[in-house]
Amino acid sequence: MKCLIKSILLFLGISLFFSCQSQRNVAGKYTLIQRGKYPKIIPVTFYVELNSDSTFKYNFRGGLHGKVSTGLWKADKNNKRIIVNSFIQDIRNIPVVVTETKSNNNSFLLFVFDNPLKLDTSVKWTLNVNDIDYPLNTDSLVLDKGIIAKDFYLTGHIALRDNTGIIPIPLQDTIQSKKYNVKNSNNNVYHIAFPVFVNYNIFHYKPLQDSLKLNRKTLLFEGMKLKKR
Repeated sequence: MKCLIKSILLFLGISLFFSCQSQRNVAGKYTLIQRGKYPKIIPVTFYVELNSDSTFKYNFRGGLHGKVSTGLWKADKNNKRIIVNSFIQDIRNIPVVVTETKSNNNSFLLFVFDNPLKLDTSVKWTLNVNDIDYPLNTDSLVLDKGIIAKDFYLTGHIALRDNTGIIPIPLQDTIQSKKYNVKNSNNNVYHIAFPVFVNYNIFHYKPLQDSLKLNRKTLLFEGMKLKKR
């Protein structure tokens, strides 16, 4: 029995080793660089970077348009397909991190927002608490005494008509966090933050959930061949 267990563990260890080794061999930057009609002004850049820690980055820029994505990837057992899944699958349901605490110094509700887009004044934020929208003009919001928070979510909006000079053009004008359900109604201070992958590219974010064909050092993505550099 001991020999059988040792054999099984050895087999699993060898399988894991070759799986990790295979993953490292696939990792790298797969790039396509084309030139448009005006090559010195409008380059087309398109790459997928598969990192050794199983994260990926996707970046596309063509003329006035730009798309980005980040997430996790893995190769199938034959290294013939690359499965990619973005961290964000729904731009109107973005994960959010909330810390609840209770302050005995006041009985008001206080929301503190760790805004990852603080320098971008074109983004207007709204905090919806108990199905009521409150403009979030600063990084904090105080609500009247007596209000008990049951749930809340954030919405960020860019008025594209007022920002026609944004290049590349955003994919969407509105992003939204997941609705957060309050865990303890006795708390009155809520610190809200997005994960680190929410940054200034969020309005150009493209959710990906796909299986990409891999042929040696060529990755087929959206009908185009990306070469490993």
